[in-house]
Amino acid sequence: MVELLLTEAALDKLGARAISADEVAELLRNAYAVVRNPRAPTPGSRRLLIGRTNGGRCLTLVIEQAVEPTTWLTITGWESTEIERKLLSDR
Repeated sequence: MVELLLTEAALDKLGARAISADEVAELLRNAYAVVRNPRAPTPGSRRLLIGRTNGGRCLTLVIEQAVEPTTWLTITGWESTEIERKLLSDR
């Protein structure tokens, strides 16, 4: 994964949870895990990206692959749950 795209809708959803675009970009520069999203509308269509910001905040993003295989579209995100943090530490 090389790039995460952010739409206005995604920025609004993230902003409502006090997640900035800068924090999203930081996730790719730090250790992260990508796992299957069990709640995806179509099995395998979306993934969860779990990672840490430079400040140590653990975030989970719902992502969907764009046309380019190295580019992913951010759908939404939140503070990682305990289970999601464990998935990150297990990798």
